[in-house]
Amino acid sequence: MTKSNLKGSELVVSSLEADIGLRLKKMRKARNLTISELATLAGVSAGTISQIERNLTNPTIRMLEQLRQVLNVPLTTFLEGDEATTQGIEHYIRREQDRPHFHVGKHGIAKSLLSPQGDYDIKFMLIDVPAQTRSEQMLVGDGEKAGLLLSGELTLEIDDDKAVLYPGDSFQFKSNLLHNVFNHSAAQAQVLWIMLVQPDKHL
Repeated sequence: MTKSNLKGSELVVSSLEADIGLRLKKMRKARNLTISELATLAGVSAGTISQIERNLTNPTIRMLEQLRQVLNVPLTTFLEGDEATTQGIEHYIRREQDRPHFHVGKHGIAKSLLSPQGDYDIKFMLIDVPAQTRSEQMLVGDGEKAGLLLSGELTLEIDDDKAVLYPGDSFQFKSNLLHNVFNHSAAQAQVLWIMLVQPDKHL
């Protein structure tokens, strides 16, 4: 469920919601690409890109990964641009009220970025997983992922194995392993998600 609301035929993005659509449109136009040209290069349908740019759909992480490779930017650029906006000690801090948040896919999974803005190898965020929801298209590659379940229950799936996590349980694994999380319960779950990314992509 997106926290945006409808106005006319387009979604109006709330002040805290990362305006992925607007940033995608600006990056595409800065490179003099049409929607059709970007769609062909990224292997995403032109209709989907049009909907993303107008905030009519929440892109999956895999879609954003395909787009960011063509545009040659890190995934975090879709969340807050690539220009640092803080100075001094504040450059190393992410204030709670300044967390970019976004929704991925069609099932209401919400992510809030906790890492401060900058070029860091470690990224971490809060992920809210609605009841009876499985994460979609988790990216695999070099690096590591780890987490701490803060509330609710989750089933962690790694390769052919799975285990149920309860609040306070933590985990860590190489991110080249096939992995997924599934909220098998009737209540929302929240997990602190940590990534060592090489390169920056595993959101």
